[in-house]
Amino acid sequence: MRSKFILLVICVAALSFVAKGQTTNYQAYSVFVYGMTKYMSWPSNNKAEFVIVVFGKSKVYDEMMKGLSGKTVNGLPIKIVQAEDISTVGEPHILYVSEGKSGQLDDVKKMTSGKPVLIIGEREGLHKKGAGMSFIAIDNKLRIDINNVELSGRNIKTSTQMQALAHEII
Repeated sequence: MRSKFILLVICVAALSFVAKGQTTNYQAYSVFVYGMTKYMSWPSNNKAEFVIVVFGKSKVYDEMMKGLSGKTVNGLPIKIVQAEDISTVGEPHILYVSEGKSGQLDDVKKMTSGKPVLIIGEREGLHKKGAGMSFIAIDNKLRIDINNVELSGRNIKTSTQMQALAHEII
């Protein structure tokens, strides 16, 4: 477990150099999302795939398709889907809300209420509005903010190592 934590710290440090000011490095976001899955647990749901839905248009979808193809989470192959309409989101393990769809966060929360869906906001501060996590860039370093109340209500657990890497936890 210690070696996994060290690996995550190294990944975060490496990504800190690629998350530059005004330019969003979607590859870093993609790698970070995948890295988080190693330090989180979802209730068993007997699904054959680990589903990540990107809600809205975001270059992170393309980066996930390139970088996560063939990878697994807890032995399940990753399936990446892009959804433009909220009615087509379904019940993924991770729902990545693009910046352009962040205004629909309340609808996303209602639709997935009580379900073990990790909502990750691309826009800074969405964890305060009900996303389980949101990204933030601080001093050219990509970090996460965590909403433990939201995650707990969805029966999603994060490790202490993940919590230690967070910028803010509510």
